[in-house]
Amino acid sequence: MYISETILEVRYYETDLMGIVHHSNYVRYFECGRSKALKDLGLPIEKIEEEGIMMPVTHVECNYKLPVKMGEIIRIVSTIKDCPRARIIIDTVIYNQKNEVVCSGSVTLGFINSLSRKPTRAPESVVKVFSPYFM
Repeated sequence: MYISETILEVRYYETDLMGIVHHSNYVRYFECGRSKALKDLGLPIEKIEEEGIMMPVTHVECNYKLPVKMGEIIRIVSTIKDCPRARIIIDTVIYNQKNEVVCSGSVTLGFINSLSRKPTRAPESVVKVFSPYFM
């Protein structure tokens, strides 16, 4: 299992007229956590794309629990429970400053060849980086 944490401050433009984070931004927070997790592993998305691989989102789940307001600090915990092969699933839990769960969910990404746009397996370089976490 691989776990990564990201800390963010909620910005004004992420809120709606009720003064709380608009629901669509939680998927963006999931992406922030996912990007940091890959970067921390030495696999920024740009590096994967240089190998001719793209990672489209194929499924998103998002369960809202509590509202978050502008200026609050959130902690995004991204967990990868299985070694990527044909897809990668990243579970995410977002916590507020009181360590309460405000949102949880998951994002599934596939792997496709950049030129043909056809599904492919995870590149060996990706599997190699993740393998030590799943032994």
